[in-house]
Amino acid sequence: MITLDLRDRGEPILNFTAIDFETANEQRSSACAIGIVCIEDGVITGQEYHLIKPPGLYFNRFNTAIHGIRRADIVDKLNFAELWPAISHYFEDHIIIAHNASFDLSVLRATLDYYEIPYPHFSFGCTLMMSRRQWPEMSHRLNDIAAMLDIDFLHHHALEDASACARIAMHILDQNNSSTIEELSATLELSMGSLYPGGFKPFKTYRRRKG
Repeated sequence: MITLDLRDRGEPILNFTAIDFETANEQRSSACAIGIVCIEDGVITGQEYHLIKPPGLYFNRFNTAIHGIRRADIVDKLNFAELWPAISHYFEDHIIIAHNASFDLSVLRATLDYYEIPYPHFSFGCTLMMSRRQWPEMSHRLNDIAAMLDIDFLHHHALEDASACARIAMHILDQNNSSTIEELSATLELSMGSLYPGGFKPFKTYRRRKG
């Protein structure tokens, strides 16, 4: 297990939550699995995996071929609105990261919208974009970065993907001697995204001034 004992540096303690969604079909509101990995004091301290009953129970064969989840696997599971009260504390006022956060945040937003659930408030980062800054010469797919860092995981399993994302983030933090996701983002010239009631700001590169 990779850890960053930032207490020895006398620096801010590293806390964030890595997430990953899988979807049942082409609709972003069709979340059928979520993986959550919680980092406290630079150490993986908790994780959760939930199958989710998507609206309409429709599974596209292409999606199932990727993650292996079928309708029979979720018929007795909670839908997202029923699950949300049990997992919302991982999001509210936390730092969230995901690999290709634009996808995972779009799934979260679409699913919250579908069930008319108010957005939580949190800031977020993207290890895909961080990886592009850190290792510009290589492929930045989750499995390729994980292989390069000797991270063993089962790709397209939501919990395994979230765990790989967390470990990739900790590698990049360590290589940049950064203490927080916010500090790392600034070092890599990336701007933190945020979700908040009534709005959304993407994680993005700094806009450079001309001249």
